[in-house]
Amino acid sequence: MTFFFWISRHRRKKISNRIMENKKQDVISVPKEIVIEILRRVPGHDLAEKLKMVCMQWCSIIHTGSFAYLHIEQRIKSSSFSQLEAVIVAVDGNENSSVKISSLEWHTSYNQNDHQFEDWKTKHLCTAKDVVAKDLLVGRNFNSWMNMIWANSVNGFVCFWSFFDKTRIHVFNPVTKEYLITAPNTYLGVWNIYLDTSVGFGFCPLSYEYKVVVLDGNSEVIKPSIITIGTDHSWRALKVIPHHNISSVDTTVYLKGILYWYGKTCSSTIVHSCHTRMTKTLLCFDVTKEEFDMIVVPIEIPKYSVSNVVEKGEKLCLVILSCGPICSLLINVYTAHNNIDDDLSNLNSWKKEFTVTAPSIAYNLDLNDNVYTIIVTDEIVVIQLGDYEGFFHVATGKLLGLFSTTHATLISYKSSLVAFCHRPLLPSFS
Repeated sequence: MTFFFWISRHRRKKISNRIMENKKQDVISVPKEIVIEILRRVPGHDLAEKLKMVCMQWCSIIHTGSFAYLHIEQRIKSSSFSQLEAVIVAVDGNENSSVKISSLEWHTSYNQNDHQFEDWKTKHLCTAKDVVAKDLLVGRNFNSWMNMIWANSVNGFVCFWSFFDKTRIHVFNPVTKEYLITAPNTYLGVWNIYLDTSVGFGFCPLSYEYKVVVLDGNSEVIKPSIITIGTDHSWRALKVIPHHNISSVDTTVYLKGILYWYGKTCSSTIVHSCHTRMTKTLLCFDVTKEEFDMIVVPIEIPKYSVSNVVEKGEKLCLVILSCGPICSLLINVYTAHNNIDDDLSNLNSWKKEFTVTAPSIAYNLDLNDNVYTIIVTDEIVVIQLGDYEGFFHVATGKLLGLFSTTHATLISYKSSLVAFCHRPLLPSFS
């Protein structure tokens, strides 16, 4: 009886092995290079939340620095309005020392009458607790100053700071949830909320290091300071920029190793004459060399207008907002040539990309009251209008929607798996 039972069990095992061998033969082996090429086209959130659990090979690929940089390069090249990604950063209303971060999602839908409409939805990502200095909050009402201010985004990291805590800069990756706060900038006064301060977040393409640059505009000179993330334990002072003042800087752009600010500068040593001698200037900072350059852009700026720089398709754009006929808002977009060696002070280095006429928008609109351009694509232009972001259609000028950002800031970015510790050539995929 035992003998026959052994034979039966032996046959079952052979049959099971044959089935497993047949299944293995049915499995298609995909070369790793093709797997990488497919995965680099997938949004970062899907890679981080879902696809890394498919198999060990995919997980090992996704977590390497080489793949992370290949992935963000692909995301930058293929970005469009349909893939618009942005985060909303706000001081937590319940805990003033915490920062709440949510993602903004754009949905185009149709109602029962087949009318197209847009809907905005937010999804909570995380709450960073105790990241605003508590000693600034004791005994003070900061309700009117509880605005978060965005600097810019680089390789999936978003950089921002608090209006009432300018000495510390926040950097966050919405996909990996990596969150960093710099050491206090001792070159800035604690109560400097009335000073013109601009922040830039840059990337050194040679060392693969990230740097935060602060421009402190006081009554005499512009004092820049810098910190290299992961290397510096404190801020370093850079060479003073020999211009009296800088103001009206609303946005910062990082492109190909250079940080750009566009604002009013004055080289006068006489304080009361500075306002009459203001010049719109493009301030450039080489992240690798840590050197500044000042350029006067040769584009005619209307007297009653506001202008700032943004990025569009890896190109530097200068956007000028002015009032047009019948209360319309005119949006003129100029693009710099893609060659980094082009002289941006030369008119031939710029071309007019397009003009958008938004009807009936400029009625009762004060261009000097927190109005500037945030995002420009081939399809939409996003403009800060006081406490709202307005989304305008490029072809028609139609206002697609308004999104409230009271006490918050909206930051556009490309989803990425990049971490501060990543280096693109290590480890090798071979």
